[in-house]
This record gives sequence, structure tokens and C-alpha cells, in this order.
Amino acid sequence: MDVMPHWKVICDVVERTLKTTGFCAMATVNPDGSPHVTPIGSLFLHSPGKAYYFEKFPKVMSRNLKQDQRICVLAVHGGFWRFLAALFRGRYTTAPGVRLIGRVGDQRPATEAEERLWRERIKAFRWFKGYHLIWDEMAQVRDIHFDSFEPVRVGLMTKGLWGDLEQQKTRSV
Repeated sequence: MDVMPHWKVICDVVERTLKTTGFCAMATVNPDGSPHVTPIGSLFLHSPGKAYYFEKFPKVMSRNLKQDQRICVLAVHGGFWRFLAALFRGRYTTAPGVRLIGRVGDQRPATEAEERLWRERIKAFRWFKGYHLIWDEMAQVRDIHFDSFEPVRVGLMTKGLWGDLEQQKTRSV
């Protein structure tokens, strides 16, 4: 499905995911065709269909992207209490998740603006020893172009959350 008409909702889901879980799951394809999933907490969505993330640690993901630039990002926000509230109400009030499908570009140096946004996102952790151990020298990013998406559906509990997509056949998670 086209990301453009739903970009605002997609951004909301990704932002909520990063706030509640700290990362999105990013899947790439191993050389043997099997999937590889990596947690990434540095994903930034900006203009419709466009994003970037900082790449420092994911060695297997980086290797995979040299051979196959396809990527799938799974962002699911919530937690136990959100799920319990949805069960109590019999529905989710906001979209619980999204799968974004696209292609990743080559590594490039981060711009000053990108580095500033990253520092802003993690500033609450600056007093911890691990802050410098894992987040210093976050200088390389990769751009992502998303060309399609799939909503995460939980049967009737997510009905109506994606507007005109409800006319299409629904799928459960």
C-alpha cells in the first residue's frame, strides 16, 4: 500500500514505538535468503516515504545491505497495559503497529542537523555511564526510501484505524 496518504499515521506509530520500546525491528535478507532482524533505536522519519537511521553496531545487517538493499521495518508500540486497555475496550484507539517496506542507501556521514536530532532524542540518558559507551561517535547514517506499508491488524480490534484501507481485505497479525 502507498505510504504517502498515510504518512502522518505511520509517523505517529513509529514515534510511539520509539518512545515505548526504544527501537524498531529492521529486517534484511541474509546471503542464503533467510531473514535477519536487528533492533534499531535511531530511526528518523521525515518527508513522506523518507527516513534515515544511524548505523554503528549492526554488522550482519550492514553486510546484508551490501548485497540486497531491501528492508522491512516493524514498529509496534504499546506494552502490557496498552494491550490490556484495548482488550477491556474491545478495540485499539490508535494504530498499534505498521510494517514499512523499502530500500536502503549506502552509508554516508550524518549532517549536523541529523546529529543534533539524535542527541536530542537520547539526552535523557546522558548522565549514565553507558551513554558514552554506546552513543559516542554515531556519525554514519543510511537513508531509507519506503515505497509501501502494511498495517498491523488485530482483527476487529483495529477496524477503522486506517480509514480507506478498511474497504480492503483485513489481515490479522
